[in-house]
Order: sequence, then C-alpha cells, then structure tokens
Amino acid sequence: MRDGLARRHFSSEELIHAHFAAIHQHNPRLNAYTQLYEERALIRAKQNPQAFPVSIKDSLDIAGHPTVCGSSFRRDIKATSNALCVERLEAAGAIILGKTNTPEFLMNWETFNDVYGRTKNPWHADFTPGGSSGGEASAIAAHMSPGGIGSDGGGSIRLPAAACGICGLKPTPGRIPATGHFPRIGHPGGLLGVIGPMARTIDDLRLLYRITHGHHDSDPFSTPVERPPTTLNQRIGLMQIEPTPKLERLLPFPAEPFPNFPWDRVFETWRFFFLRLNAPFIGFPTPHTAQYLNEPPPTAEDILVNLATRDTLRTKLLAHMDRYPYLLAPVAKIKTWRHSAFPGPESIAPLTYANLLGLPAITIPISIENGLPTAIQLIAKPWHEEDLMDLAAQIESLRGPFPSATLEAKT
Repeated sequence: MRDGLARRHFSSEELIHAHFAAIHQHNPRLNAYTQLYEERALIRAKQNPQAFPVSIKDSLDIAGHPTVCGSSFRRDIKATSNALCVERLEAAGAIILGKTNTPEFLMNWETFNDVYGRTKNPWHADFTPGGSSGGEASAIAAHMSPGGIGSDGGGSIRLPAAACGICGLKPTPGRIPATGHFPRIGHPGGLLGVIGPMARTIDDLRLLYRITHGHHDSDPFSTPVERPPTTLNQRIGLMQIEPTPKLERLLPFPAEPFPNFPWDRVFETWRFFFLRLNAPFIGFPTPHTAQYLNEPPPTAEDILVNLATRDTLRTKLLAHMDRYPYLLAPVAKIKTWRHSAFPGPESIAPLTYANLLGLPAITIPISIENGLPTAIQLIAKPWHEEDLMDLAAQIESLRGPFPSATLEAKT
C-alpha cells in the first residue's frame, strides 16, 4: 500500500475513499466500527499525499472523541488527548479511519456490549471474531482497514487475529508504550496487558510495530531497549501441540517437544491477576469476574505471593528457552465458536502464558478448515519481537498468500 502511494499508482485520497466504501458496504452487517471519522480522514488525505489508513481499538484515546470501551458509563466521556500510539501513527502519516468495537471494559473473549451490540466474524456471521479486539480483527479481515492497534491482557489481540485469519502481535510489556489506553495499563495489570499491532501480513504488522514502539517515560513499563543482537538458537520447542506433516513443512528449522512445564500453574496465576484482582476494581458483574464479587477481595499478601510465583515461573521458563528460544503453541484449546458459546477462560489458556510471563507472542493464520481460518501461536524470549516477526515471516512465505475472508457470511 505504501509502495503504491510512493509510486503514485493511487493517491492517499483514493485509498481513503476505497476503505470507506468497504466500510459502508460491510460494516452494517459486521458491526466492527463504532465510530467513523470520514470527513476528518478525507481532509487529512488531501493534505498528505503519502498518508495511509489505520483503525484503532475503542480502548485507546483520540482527542475529542469518547473512549467508550463498550460501556454505557463512558459513552459521553471524551478524551482530552491522543494515546501515544495514535500520536506516533499520525506523525508517521497514518490517518485514523475510526474506532472498533470491544466487549464491556474488555473483559470477554467475544465482542458484544449494550452500547454498540455484537461484532461478527467476516468468514461467517454466526461465529464470533473473538475478543476483546474483535472489532479490530473483523475490520482488518474484511478489508475495511489494512491494519491497526489492539490490546492484549489475556490473548485479546491474538485470539481475534486467529479467529479472523489475520496476524496479531502481543509485544513484551513496555515495548510499545500504552499511554492513553483505558483501562490504564499500570501496576500490576501492566505485567499482563499490552497494546500491539494487527494486520493481514507480517510486513504490515512489522511496519505498525516499528512506528509505535520505543521508550516513553509516561509508561511505567517502558524501557529504553532496542533490538538485541540476534543470538537466539534456531530451534523451536513444541508446547502442547502435535504438529501435522503440513505444519512441519512450514517450519524453517527443527522443532522438538518442549520440556514438561507447570502450565496449569501459569494459567491459575494469570487468572488471579486478570480476573480475581480485577473484579473488585470493576465493581459490577462481567461475564467472567462475577463469581469473584462474592469472595473477599485479594489481600496484599495474596498479591505478593502471586507476584513471587510469577517471577519463579518466569525464571524457570527462560532457563528452558536458552535451548528453545521459540515456542510453537496452539492458539487455544478450542476452535472458533458460535456467538455466545464461549466455554470459559480455561479454553484459551495457551494464550495467557505469554501474558503472565511477559513474553512476546504472535499468531499467524495457516489454513482454512470448514470455512474458517486456523492459526498457530509463536512465542519468544522478552524483547525479541523482531526475531519473532522474522520467524513468522518465514512461515508466511512457506505458507504462501492467505485467502481473504469470503464476506459471504450468513446472517
């Protein structure tokens, strides 16, 4: 797209018009966008012939517009400044097409709420696009956006990306400053939650990552770390997955079973921080925190014990990852499901490991089964996002071009 702009195959204004034409055609059925900035976008396209379109999850601030986050409590609360990632995108020539739908306060793995309703999967409207970045994934898969920014505290970038047949990167905490995200990504939640790019290809994912990453003092997790020298072994550890011959052909270097590890304990520790600790702060029932409102809130001792558990698990895993610097894992224990049929957080446990332990992880689509995309998850050591994207790009090249969503979904 940017190459086409540079070669003047089309203008920025034509590009923006084309995306809004797709939005007007498909969004009424898919309900991916909650806010559209068409007039503003076209004005900016006329001002900058190299501008390119992106979309933003409705948990990130855009000055003068509400950050609703799927909640009726926030529909009239307008942001007074841009999220830092929005500032960086616009400085690089991005034009924000609009904001995309989320579940209420991001606390679900399906995307619906009482303000904007339900978002649908472009491959089949009876199926969920996942959550909480489901609106973003649906918009990108339906070619209503070339890419954008989501957030991920429990697979919320990677699950929707996998469900909709696109790519999604969950970076190391602090790698992309999350300033201007609601809910605020601070301690201790920022150990789990990050913002990151979503796009149809690894090249576009890499572009968005390079624009938005980099240190900033406003994020308490942000560290002035650039890409370390590539010293990772070319070996993949197979984690809770049995590769098929077809999948093995997509792997550019050897894969071996990863040593036994207490993944159940990782998931339970993640559950403490993401669900039990969040429940009293949210203050009202959400689909997966309601049960914890009847329990005493966690004590300081509970928090310290779980922080220590997290650090111990992380240290042990990173020692294993000296031999297996990349992990190949399933996205979830279930395939994409029909609306309202989510069996519970246990089913997406493989996504939570990278959140609790602060690891970069990426999902990439690999095939179509029964009319829906399937994907794999790759995980690397902290701060090795570039290496992770390099591996994903090799797999993408061996896989070949991935089909676009049929957009023939039933209603």
